[in-house]
Amino acid sequence: MISHYALTKKTFLAGAQCLKRMWWEMYDPSAPEMRPTLTSRFRMEEGARVGMIARTYVPGGKLIKRGGRSLNAILEESRQAVADDSVPAIYESAILATNTLVFPDILERVDDGFVLIEVKSKTSVSELKHIPDVAIQAHVLRAAGVPIVRCEIMHLNRDCVYPDLSNLFTRVDVTELVEARLATIAEEMRLEMITARLPIVPNIAIGSHCKRPDPCPFIDRCWPEPPTDHISTLYKVTEKMLAEFEASGWERIRDLPDDVKLGAIAARQRRALREGHIVVEREALLEAMNLLTYPVAHIDFETVQPAIPMWSGCRPYDQIPVQLSCHLVRADHTELHTQWLFDGKGDPRPAIAQAILDACAPAATVTAYNAQFERSCIELVADACPDKAALLKGIADNLVDLQPMVRENVYDEKFGGSFSIKKVLPALVPGLGYDDLPIAEAETASVQLARVVLGGTSIHPEEREEIRQALLEYCKRDTAAMVALSNKLAELAS
Repeated sequence: MISHYALTKKTFLAGAQCLKRMWWEMYDPSAPEMRPTLTSRFRMEEGARVGMIARTYVPGGKLIKRGGRSLNAILEESRQAVADDSVPAIYESAILATNTLVFPDILERVDDGFVLIEVKSKTSVSELKHIPDVAIQAHVLRAAGVPIVRCEIMHLNRDCVYPDLSNLFTRVDVTELVEARLATIAEEMRLEMITARLPIVPNIAIGSHCKRPDPCPFIDRCWPEPPTDHISTLYKVTEKMLAEFEASGWERIRDLPDDVKLGAIAARQRRALREGHIVVEREALLEAMNLLTYPVAHIDFETVQPAIPMWSGCRPYDQIPVQLSCHLVRADHTELHTQWLFDGKGDPRPAIAQAILDACAPAATVTAYNAQFERSCIELVADACPDKAALLKGIADNLVDLQPMVRENVYDEKFGGSFSIKKVLPALVPGLGYDDLPIAEAETASVQLARVVLGGTSIHPEEREEIRQALLEYCKRDTAAMVALSNKLAELAS
C-alpha cells in the first residue's frame, strides 16, 4: 500500500485560511510559532479526553491504535474495519485518498453506508470553523470508496447537568452544509497542492482572514508593527470605523480631527494622546471614589471550567471558582490578606462559600475589578449553597466595580485602548505589575489551576506544590493591585 501524501486535514484547514500559513506550516514545522504552548497542549489533552468519552456514546466500535505502528499498517487495519460489516463503528481510522490523509473521529455504520461523526469539545457548531473540517474528511472518505451518507458534529451539550451525563453530547446533522462546501473542495485542494510544491513562500496579502476562524500563528511575520496610538487601539472602534479612518488617511488616534465624533471615553483617549499626559475627570472620579466606605475588601477569584462536569448541578464549561484572594483595607490603611485555594478533594463550592463570607465579613464595602465576573462567581456558589445563599447574594448585589471608575474618568496613553488591570496597573502604578511572577498572565494561570485542582495524580507532588505557590502569588497580586489602584485613584481625585 502506498502511504505517501501531500495534505492532511490540518494542512488543508491551514490553507483554507491562508496559503502562506499552510506553506510555512509545511516548510518550517520547527518554527517558534509552531511550538506547542502550555495552553495549546492542555487544550489538545482536553480534546482527547472528550473524544475518548464520546466513543462510549457510540458504543461497540473498533479503535484503530496508532502508537509505534507504521502508517501502512494503520491504513490497512482501517481498510479492513471499513469492509467488515460486523464492526458497528470505527474510531480514529486512517483514510488516504486524493493524496490526502485524514483520521475521522468516528465512522458509525448504518444500513447504506457510514455516518461521519466529528467530535468537538465545544458547545455549539461553528459553520466557519467546523464545516470545512468535516468536508475535507467526507471528500477523502468518498474518494477512498467509503460511502458517507450523513455528516454530523458531536459536541458537548450545555443542557447536560451533573450527575446525569446521559445527554452529555449533542449530535448535529451538518450534511447539507458539508455538501455545499464540497462543491469547492477539489479546486481548493488543487491550489494547496500547487502551493505545497512552491520553492518560496507565496505572496498573500494580509486581511481579515489572518484572524478568522482563528488568529494565524505567523501573524507577526506579515503584519507591520503599528504605532502605539494606531487607530486600531481606539476604544470600541468598529471595522466600519477603521475602514473609514484608513480611507481618510488617518493612521494615528491623535490625528483624528475634532469633527470626527467619538464617544466620551474614546474622546478622552484622543485628548490624552494629543496632550501627552494622563487625563482625569477629577470631580466625577471623586464622586465615584466616595462609594468606598472603610473597611474595604478587595476580592478576586480564579476559576476552572471542566469540559466534563464534575459536581452536582454543573454543566459543561461552567466557571467554578476554586481560588480566592482578599485584601482587607481598614480605615487606618492597615491591610489584612486572606486566601484560599481548592485542594482538589470533593466539591469546592461549600468551602469557598465559607471563605468568601469569612473574608468579607469585616468589610463595609467589597470591591472587584471588572466585577461582573466576581459577581457571577459568587452567585454560582450561592446557588450551590442554599444555607449561605442570602449572605452571598447580598455581597454580590452590593459589589463595587473599580473598572468603571478608571474607564469613565481616567486615561493614560499606556492603556493602549484597554482597561484590563494588566494594562491599567503598570500605567498608573509603575513598578507594580506581573512580570516578576512565575505565573504572569491569566491564560497560564487558568491552565495551571486546572492541572493542579483537576489533574488527579498526573502531576508530581513537588511540581504541584510549586504551581500552587505560584497561583497563590498570582491571585494575591490581583488584589494587591486593587489596593494600589484604589490609592492611586484617590490621589488622582484629590
